[in-house]
Amino acid sequence: MQTAFPIDPHWPALLEHLTGVLDLKASARASGALLRRRAVADAATLLRLALAHGPGGLSLRSAAAWAGLAGVASLSDVALRKRLRGAADWLGQIAGALLPRRSPGSAAFAGRRLRVVDSTSFSHPGARGTCWRVHAAYEPAAGRFSDLRLTGAEEGEGFARLDLAAGDVLLGDRGYARPKGLQHVLASGADFIVRVGCASLRIVEPDGVPLDWAGVFGALSPGETAELQVMVTPQSEGRGLRLKPLFPARLIILRHRHAVTGERARRTLRRNQSRRQSGMRLQRLTIASTDYLMVLTSLPAAVGGAAEVLAAYRLRWQIELAFKRLKGGLGMDRLLARDGAMARSWLLSHLILALLVADAAEEVLRAPATRRAGPARPVSVWRLHGALRRTLLGAVLRRSPAARRSSSGTSAIRRAAGHRSPRSPVSACRHRAGGGVPALPFPSRWSQKGGKRPKRLAARMSDRTPSAVRLLPGGASRRAAVGRRATLGSSRP
Repeated sequence: MQTAFPIDPHWPALLEHLTGVLDLKASARASGALLRRRAVADAATLLRLALAHGPGGLSLRSAAAWAGLAGVASLSDVALRKRLRGAADWLGQIAGALLPRRSPGSAAFAGRRLRVVDSTSFSHPGARGTCWRVHAAYEPAAGRFSDLRLTGAEEGEGFARLDLAAGDVLLGDRGYARPKGLQHVLASGADFIVRVGCASLRIVEPDGVPLDWAGVFGALSPGETAELQVMVTPQSEGRGLRLKPLFPARLIILRHRHAVTGERARRTLRRNQSRRQSGMRLQRLTIASTDYLMVLTSLPAAVGGAAEVLAAYRLRWQIELAFKRLKGGLGMDRLLARDGAMARSWLLSHLILALLVADAAEEVLRAPATRRAGPARPVSVWRLHGALRRTLLGAVLRRSPAARRSSSGTSAIRRAAGHRSPRSPVSACRHRAGGGVPALPFPSRWSQKGGKRPKRLAARMSDRTPSAVRLLPGGASRRAAVGRRATLGSSRP
């Protein structure tokens, strides 16, 4: 399928696309991102620098060098860092302005909008745990994000993190099966479909009697589905307390058809339990529940039956694919900044480009297609987003996608930024020794022979990184390196 690309791959055309959503100049001045126009002439230049440093993959020094070579701005890497640290809130406004311009979601579930809610985490190298979390709502029918929030690690998953609209049907995994979050959904006029476990919620029968999980599980055969009317109550404060029910719901239980599915889930459950090192043993009911899929919904049976609810929940995996395109396609998982303001600026610039790619993909898919001769092939969303990402980054960096894949432009930028070309360990050793015979860090009696063994060892050492093997010209430091790496030359293969 061939279509005409809707956006001109040049920065002025992309800037016109952005200014139609938000007044960049007024918003940058109001947020404090651009109070003084020294070195950075306008808000469009600041946004271009943020995109070049973030999804463009340029370091601060390389981005400053590129800006000078391309005539965008003349500033140092320190000045660029200061500018980007102050532009985090403004970049968040741009990303938020790109979301409301979406058309309303299509009727995906019984005439209502279906939205998948989940979050993904990001961490810089050396961090202990999660540093940042992106809360997202994804529409499978439209293939796009309808809401995005960037928060710190202290804010966990929950329906209250996102804006909900009346009439929506929200999908969530076990992390969203919390009484307060489900009450928030019902108070907003929406409905939910969440996966639950035996201990994630306190579920009782309509008369208040605790649910007999063992009896329910024993009555189901492989591939069979059961539906129960239940009540959700708050978590018990103590034994023997009869708590007031919060709201009614439907519990749909499906026993997996194949036994291998439950066995795989049990292995995952035991592996996760061993990693926690809590010393607590798994309950028998928890192990038995791995053979079943349990979904809780507030939808009435007239709106969606058990089969329709289970089919809708299978669409939850679409948001995981969208997160994969964010991290694997855009490189959003390669966060290096440790400073909070720089990390927010870096992550928000990626979200801006992701929303621009989604806009372009939507226009491409809606454009009239010209069919080629032969059987029709489905459109690969991954390849489409990748092609659009390369085109938009080419517009930002003022280079075509083919030129970005070549090494000439990158080498020029690295040379201007002061980076040296990488050398192999042997060539680096030869450079330090002053040319001629390389000063290899193994015994001199082998290097004097000039046989095959030094060449063989040199080939082995060339595969290692310079940080793993120290290549020193000679003397005491050379003998110390030989002692630390005695295994390379002490024994013959």
